[in-house]
Parts: sequence; structure tokens; C-alpha cells
Amino acid sequence: MDRMMSFGSRPGFRMEFVNTEASVVESVWRDFARQNFNAKLKKSKGEWAATKLKSAFMGDEPFAIYSTIEKDGDRSALNVWVDAGAYFLNRRDARVRTDEMMRSLRQCYFDIRRAAIGKELKAQETQMKELENKQKRLSKENDDLRKNIESWESKIQKARQDIINNEQSQETNLIEQENQRRLLEETRRRLENVENEGG
Repeated sequence: MDRMMSFGSRPGFRMEFVNTEASVVESVWRDFARQNFNAKLKKSKGEWAATKLKSAFMGDEPFAIYSTIEKDGDRSALNVWVDAGAYFLNRRDARVRTDEMMRSLRQCYFDIRRAAIGKELKAQETQMKELENKQKRLSKENDDLRKNIESWESKIQKARQDIINNEQSQETNLIEQENQRRLLEETRRRLENVENEGG
């Protein structure tokens, strides 16, 4: 498809990716270009470019690659143009080379999808680990609470027994008070009746 790039509207290739960060597309594309076209992409004015490249599918002719990465919400896109010198790679001017480039870019598409899903998987694994750790914390907290309840129940049971003992002590003390009151009264009477004591 024709798209605008630094040389104007030129035929190129476009790949779109859902749920894929632009940084993932950029990272994989730069590695892919280096490994497959020996291209060290350099960025200038929002466009990644590498010139004077050689590849078997282009024969002896040197070529250049230009690319841009777009981000739109949860979608990213990679646009690639191949400058063959006299033309930009397209089916009308070079069908076989264009098909070869499409096959190569299809592999790049799979690499980018794998990287995006791999990143998603890593995030999910991290989340799973956090949930497992949370479960361990909750389980320990539950054990601690149960131990606290056992301790509190033991203290409550002891306090109940202490109440029974206290009430018994109060009853005994009331009896002792009554006995002491009688003794006190008797001793007061004796004090008042010292003169009447026989002697």
C-alpha cells in the first residue's frame, strides 16, 4: 500500500498489531532488520532508516529500508518501505522480490506477536506470583488469628473460673464478716460490762 514517508507517498508494507506496545514492535523490528538485512536502523525525524544494504533476495543491487512505528490506543503498526534505487519495492515493478519481502516480514510479524504475548505472559506470571504470595500472607494471618482466638478463649475460660472463685471468696468473706460482727458485738458488750464481771 502507498503511505506517506520522508520521500512522500511511496509503496510499502504495513503490519498492524492489537494489544502490542510500540516499544515491543520497535525492539523486535530493529533486531529483525539487523539479523535479516544486516541493517543498523538509525532514527531521524521519527523514521528508522538503514542504507547501502545487501540481501540475496534483492540480488546485487544495494537497497535501503525506511520504517515508522505508529501507536493508536491498544494498537500498533509497523510501516516498512524498501528503496531499491530506481523504485520502491512493489508487486508491479518486482513481484518476486516483493513476495520475498512479504514472506520475510510475515516472520517478523510472528516474532513481534510472540514478543507481545511473551510480555503479557510475564505480566500474568508476575500477577500470579503476587496472588500466591498474598495467599501465603492470608493463610499465615488466618493461622495467627486462630492462635489469638485460642489464646483469648483460654483467657476467657480462666477469667470465668476466676469469677467463680471470686464469688465463692465473696460468699466465704460475707460469712466471715458475719462471724466477725458477732464477735465484735460480744467484745463490745464485755467492754461495757467490765464492772459486772465476777471476780
